[in-house]
Amino acid sequence: MIMMTCTKRNTNPLNVFEDVFGTLFNDSIGSLAKATHAGTWNPAVDIVESTDAYTLTADLPGLTKGDINLTVEDGVLTLTGERKAEHSESKEFGHRYERAYGKFSRSFELGSGIENGKIKAEFKNGLLMVELPKVEASRPFEVSIAE
Repeated sequence: MIMMTCTKRNTNPLNVFEDVFGTLFNDSIGSLAKATHAGTWNPAVDIVESTDAYTLTADLPGLTKGDINLTVEDGVLTLTGERKAEHSESKEFGHRYERAYGKFSRSFELGSGIENGKIKAEFKNGLLMVELPKVEASRPFEVSIAE
């Protein structure tokens, strides 16, 4: 048995662009537009633990130090900011926007093992690196065993 599906082609130029590029990238511009134009996004964050500290690295390409804010309140580290939308004024036919923009907020519970007064942050080349030193008592150490 052969099954066929008939699809009505819309001749709207933007829909043709969506059909070609949406299929090419295995994505739909309509659903993508809802995700990126919603006005919120979450930057990717890595957290790495060493013996002395935790290091949080946030991926914030295209932002400046002035676009982000880092606070600690009631044991919670909060990273907030905003990436402004960049749209071309080009009269070209069709556009595809994949880069997310808008306000963002990420919060991380620090717990009692962090020296809040010694937290350091550095922003360079679109990466925010936050060093969260452990309190002395929470650092691992070797216990000698008596005979």
